[in-house]
Amino acid sequence: MLSLTAVQANDIDFADQLQGQTWQGTMDGDPGQGSLFFRMEFAGGDNVTITKQFGGANVIEDLRWFVSGNQLVIEAQPEQQIQDFNGASMVMQSVDRFIYTKDNKKFIGHKYVELRAYAHVLFVLIGLMVMNEVCRRFKWPTVVIFFVLPIVLIPLWASYGVSYWFKWVKLYSVVGACVLFTLIRYTKVGEYKWAKFGAAGFLALNIAEAVTQDFSMGYTANVLNAIGGIFSIITLTGWAHIQAAKTKEKDMIWPAMTTFWIIAYDVWNFAFVYLNFPGSATAQFMVLTAATIPSLLITKGTWLQARAFTLALSFMYYFTNPAMYESNVVMLPRNDELMLAIGALSFVLNSILFVQVYGAKWRAYKLSKATA
Repeated sequence: MLSLTAVQANDIDFADQLQGQTWQGTMDGDPGQGSLFFRMEFAGGDNVTITKQFGGANVIEDLRWFVSGNQLVIEAQPEQQIQDFNGASMVMQSVDRFIYTKDNKKFIGHKYVELRAYAHVLFVLIGLMVMNEVCRRFKWPTVVIFFVLPIVLIPLWASYGVSYWFKWVKLYSVVGACVLFTLIRYTKVGEYKWAKFGAAGFLALNIAEAVTQDFSMGYTANVLNAIGGIFSIITLTGWAHIQAAKTKEKDMIWPAMTTFWIIAYDVWNFAFVYLNFPGSATAQFMVLTAATIPSLLITKGTWLQARAFTLALSFMYYFTNPAMYESNVVMLPRNDELMLAIGALSFVLNSILFVQVYGAKWRAYKLSKATA
């Protein structure tokens, strides 16, 4: 949306636009901190209820607010915890957007429309599932999407000011995985062990990055989830059997990828985002679901391929239209008990997986020794 001119801004009573409305915004934290999610519920008078979700904490406080010209001002008392808005510049760019800047921090606040946000969640889920099927069934659209668009769209993506380096690294690492998987499917690259190892290595590296982030946070829930992530990595087996299926679609399949591993991974990954990037938790759940449903119910063995396709497509969508993505965040309930529960669930499921995999290997080893 275009910014307002000074004349236009003077013609709008922004206080009326904010009164009784809910606004939201997500701000990148410091390196290793994850992100901070803010929900602002503007009540009658000068009261605004701020919900701040970040790292291992959740804070809800009532602050004071007012509008001066096109500048939104939110003030906390010295004894209050949410001090992020004191001294910040929050310029109303339109009737549904403001720009927050303070020191080296910046984020966009968006007016929250509940029906639109839930519709967007369904749009992401259905859209990713449809695009996954397109990439499964057709070679050249897949080539255009993952080989051409990530280069052609760089000027557009850079113009939106997505400056957090981690997002760019994740975008191109997962696009690179899609490129490798496409080569495995349609060329002789799939016959080489290094390509198979690379496919599994992409997944292991992706998990390891998140494990490092969880450990750096240091909270109990994060540490439990990090250990679950380690179990997820070391229970990856049978990577040498990754291959292109001898079917019309030529799906890249991983026959050794079990249903229980996928479910344990999904819980672990959702826990990671929920604990570290609360503003992205609902969207990430849709991305996980978009890969899990087709790989378990439509074509078994294709989960890693579907995971890469849907994750890459979700990042490409975000970079192409970050405002749409960020303005439709559906906030999830979050407190100390819920965070600990999701971290513990991830730990328990992946611990069971570890016992299953290595218990079976140990029994096979003992049997082989007994019969030698």
